[in-house]
Amino acid sequence: MREQLKTKIREAIDNVKMRTVGVAFSGGLDSSLLARICKEAGKNVTLLTVAFSSPRDIKISNDTAKALDLGILHEIVPPEDLEHGLRTVLSIIEFERIARLENCLCFHYVFRLASEHGIRTVLSANGIDELFCGYHLYKRYFGDNSGIIDLMCTLVETAKKDKREVGKLSALFGIEYVCPFLSDGFVDFAMKIPVELKIKSEDDNLRKHILREVALELGVPRSAALRAKKAFQYSSGLHKAITKLAKKRGFKREYARAAGFSGEMEAYMDLLKTEIRLQQ
Repeated sequence: MREQLKTKIREAIDNVKMRTVGVAFSGGLDSSLLARICKEAGKNVTLLTVAFSSPRDIKISNDTAKALDLGILHEIVPPEDLEHGLRTVLSIIEFERIARLENCLCFHYVFRLASEHGIRTVLSANGIDELFCGYHLYKRYFGDNSGIIDLMCTLVETAKKDKREVGKLSALFGIEYVCPFLSDGFVDFAMKIPVELKIKSEDDNLRKHILREVALELGVPRSAALRAKKAFQYSSGLHKAITKLAKKRGFKREYARAAGFSGEMEAYMDLLKTEIRLQQ
């Protein structure tokens, strides 16, 4: 099964015909595996990392890029630029959950960074967490394989919808956005890998086991291949940075909830959307 998975990973990258690519990069398992196989395929690879209130992701990404022997571009987005980015993203995408907004905002800056350096194709490893039980949510369904498969199908469809929204932002910069691991062929294969090769127990905080084994065999640094997942919006400081902006605009959690919002961030987003509509 590991050998078949290696073949399918390589096929997914071979189907990306562009030779020069940027890779949205966090230094974790998924993006490191994507970068490693792109390099193996002979592509000209540049890694792209952005961070917000925390430079933690920059340090991890730089260390992993060095281990992979790949060039990297990075940017720490200043607070004064973040609200402008939020307004741009909110005016273009549709979102029903904060996680999609944060994901799109991240890619807005990745695409901007790529564009500034003449990179016209950006790849991401989106789809891996959905297909290999990467999210903590999968632990709740351990022991119920049909429930896990149903959840997997739902999350894959959500990831495909997210890709379409992110694609609206890449178009702003004239960039093609590609998710090789959301291709139909790779999804069909990954869905058939036995669940027990992905998650071991209801207390399994690592998960994605077969993928980690394959990554090590393919030359991904051990520090990246065995790194536990942490959502980008938290490791990069994005969630914290947006929350600070909300508070700066006067939103507090108790007031936001009293107004019918789940928190200060949701109330802040509603304000920005209202301001955008009034300016149109």
